[in-house]
Amino acid sequence: MKKIFCLTACCIPLCTAGAAFAWEGFDAATTALVEVTPALLPARGDTVEVRDMETEDVTSCRVARVDHNTRTVELVLIAPDGTHRILVMEQP
Repeated sequence: MKKIFCLTACCIPLCTAGAAFAWEGFDAATTALVEVTPALLPARGDTVEVRDMETEDVTSCRVARVDHNTRTVELVLIAPDGTHRILVMEQP
């Protein structure tokens, strides 16, 4: 019985770890749902991957600015074509 409990206790963190790899939010201009990876709070100059949940398109963007609000974080990103994107993300 102790072996089953130990095995279960070890497997639960492995099963739930996959849910923490992406950070969810939306594009302020289009209201499209997006996921940002890595799920850690980026800093200015970092590169993040942005996946559009509707079209499944993935774009690498550079972080230009990070603004903390009461319940959200606004990421201002620069896409490879030079356009700016504002993503509104939930607090990590």
